[in-house]
Amino acid sequence: MNSTKRPPLSTSQARQTLGLLYGLVRPYRGRIALALTALLLGSSINLVFPEVIRRALRPDSFTLLIDHLSLFFGLLAALFVVQGGAFFVRSLLFGLLGQQVYADVRQRLFTSIVTKEIGFFDRHRSGELAARLNSDAALVQDLVSVKLSVILRYGVQVVLGTVLMAWMSWRMTFAIVASVLCMVLVSGIFVRNLRAASRRFQTALASLAAFAGESFGGAKVLRALGAEEQAVSVFGAHSAEVLEAGQGRVRSSAAFSSGASLLLNLLMLGVVWYGVSLVLRETLPLSDLAAFALYGSIVAVSFAFLVSSYAEVVQSLGGLDRVFELCGSETRSNELVSEIIDEKGPEISCSEVTFAYPSRPEAMVLDRLSLTVAGGTVAGIMGPSGAGKSSIIQLILKFYDLQSGSIVINRHHLEDISNRELRAKVAWVPQDPLLFGVSIIENLTLGCERLEPHLIEARIKEWGFLDFVFDLPEGLSTILGEHGAQISGGQRQRIAIARALLREPRLLLLDEATSGLDSELEDKVLSVLRKVLPRSTVIIVSHRLSSLRGADTVFLINEGRVVEQGTHEELKSAGGLYQHYTVRQAIG
Repeated sequence: MNSTKRPPLSTSQARQTLGLLYGLVRPYRGRIALALTALLLGSSINLVFPEVIRRALRPDSFTLLIDHLSLFFGLLAALFVVQGGAFFVRSLLFGLLGQQVYADVRQRLFTSIVTKEIGFFDRHRSGELAARLNSDAALVQDLVSVKLSVILRYGVQVVLGTVLMAWMSWRMTFAIVASVLCMVLVSGIFVRNLRAASRRFQTALASLAAFAGESFGGAKVLRALGAEEQAVSVFGAHSAEVLEAGQGRVRSSAAFSSGASLLLNLLMLGVVWYGVSLVLRETLPLSDLAAFALYGSIVAVSFAFLVSSYAEVVQSLGGLDRVFELCGSETRSNELVSEIIDEKGPEISCSEVTFAYPSRPEAMVLDRLSLTVAGGTVAGIMGPSGAGKSSIIQLILKFYDLQSGSIVINRHHLEDISNRELRAKVAWVPQDPLLFGVSIIENLTLGCERLEPHLIEARIKEWGFLDFVFDLPEGLSTILGEHGAQISGGQRQRIAIARALLREPRLLLLDEATSGLDSELEDKVLSVLRKVLPRSTVIIVSHRLSSLRGADTVFLINEGRVVEQGTHEELKSAGGLYQHYTVRQAIG
């Protein structure tokens, strides 16, 4: 898959990104102030040495220096010690700040991603999002702990060094400043390309990580299909994209840094030549020239580091912009109505519902569908693949918005109902339920941490369809592995159903949730469900009519509409499509 080419950040976008970065470090102003104090102290001491040399080389001071040589070098050593301590404090505090901001960004990024609309996950690969959470967010830590410190340190030395040079010789300083400004203007040509190259590299890297994650997660499928070589080939193509983008970034960065270094060296050569000519004309003391040369070296080296760090910051902004992009566009929050679902299961009414998935807006899934499920009853939904059965469930869960029509729960429109209220009273079990690579007990309490382990154990023993967990080596503490890969599909479904029942929902949505169970076990699960949730509303989506025989109402969906409706007994003798299914499945 080719990486999406995006335009480079404009100046206003870069400024906005830096503003967001400032918002992240702002809560730690005290730590930053102390770090800046240490930075200023260390940099100031660095600028003291040329002045000390200048004064020591004066004819009237040189004899005094010879007489107190040990004291002179002792004081210099003391300054070195103070400077070393200041730089240690600076590095420590900026490093700690970087780690703290990195943790804040990770938390903020994860929270933002996990609460986005479901359509967002349809458009983005989970592996790529995980890569952004790690690699892109790490740019913040590097920027704050390393690059920010370097820029401030060498920025201070450039500014103060330039002021001190101007105090000794404004003519030479003017020549340097004019040359540097020209260099900055020339360097600006490279910045835009460098920023774009960095963004392409981060995008390609995220795509590579996403494919690798999918390949590792689907290792069994790849092995069964004999597709390992094909996967290696695709990974090689992704890797080539990363290599190409990385080499492009290196070329841009190398041209930027080396060009700046060349201009600085030529600048210093010109300054020295001009200074020597002033000394020969006796308009500049030799001691001042020596100090000026030292200051010039400090400023030149500092500016070189400053330019190099700026180039790296520009690279970081490309990935950093991706981080803040994900942190934006928060999920809609609609808290207009709450407490609409009481102790009895809710009535659900769909009226003229039309819907297409955002990723496929041209393919209509539901076409003016209407149905009503009475509160506290069990409703079945069946129909051929692609008829829109699962889409109804996902709309009730507010995963997507309708194109037209309405869904009403207990006389309240779905869009006016609080997400918190809805999801606190609803449980959903899909055909392929998600289990995390933690213990069984942790999977069972997901979203329902209030239950004590001993109560959970007592309940699942009473239900009887989850007895297999007690035969496992660690019982409920058994670690399932990634996506519950260490147990069968039917066992995963039973755990997911038990997790839903433990929530005691007022509305239970089962989407092919018993497809991995045999008929006897399915009957047992449905019997337990009726016993545990006698007043709840239950909607069962299934291809198997055996799952729907006990439903109070069955809706047959075809091409996005309800084409038949009634009890199992009524529909099997009505002579329609439902009867055709009963014959095919030999259901009496």
